[in-house]
Amino acid sequence: MRRPQLVRLLSLVVGMTLGGLAGCDVGVLEPPVGGQPPVLSERTCYVDDECVADACCGLGTAVTHEADGPSCGGVTCTGGCPAGSIDCGRCIPICRDSRCSAACQ
Repeated sequence: MRRPQLVRLLSLVVGMTLGGLAGCDVGVLEPPVGGQPPVLSERTCYVDDECVADACCGLGTAVTHEADGPSCGGVTCTGGCPAGSIDCGRCIPICRDSRCSAACQ
């Protein structure tokens, strides 16, 4: 009775290990074309929400503090993706080391 339990346990461990390795993306991401977007603000940030693109709908080409950013109330986004924009460059504005920056894939 002990042998079947050991076989099941070993099968479970091997399956979980192989499944975990197969599900991991071990590839290296290429840096974004053109490098990091420029930062336009020297203001101190504390959370990621304080950092925005310099144009509404993610269409900006640089990152800035929300106090220096655009007022996007009432703006309707079209879903367009011009070359060099923050969103379609696969970047998001973040707060890093108390300054706005961009995290890009």
